[in-house]
Amino acid sequence: MNIQQLPRILLMLSAAVFVVGLAVSCALASPRFAAGFCAGGALVLLNAWVSARKVKGADFPNRGRVMASLVGGFYVRLILLGICLYAMIAVVAVDPIGLVSGLSVVPAGLLVLLALMYVANRRPGEV
Repeated sequence: MNIQQLPRILLMLSAAVFVVGLAVSCALASPRFAAGFCAGGALVLLNAWVSARKVKGADFPNRGRVMASLVGGFYVRLILLGICLYAMIAVVAVDPIGLVSGLSVVPAGLLVLLALMYVANRRPGEV
């Protein structure tokens, strides 16, 4: 397995979890919950995508400036994410539970990735 492909695979699995969750929430939940799930999932996927691109483009031989840039960018994105979440709850009036469940698509994608890695690394005799 190419370790360089893991961020892309994680992002794709998280997007798949987001699409499945959005379909389920549109079918079974209220429109406010579905809007919250959509907003939270879109925010966290966009944050993960920007983080992956920033790390991929980092010049690691120059360690001091790169670490400062990565950590500073993380805190800027964290502040922007907090402002967006506040605006979604206060101004747009989406369901906060839907918003939080939408924010959990990346950890859920990580769990799916770990499960797929476990299944893929089993020997035929173990199955």
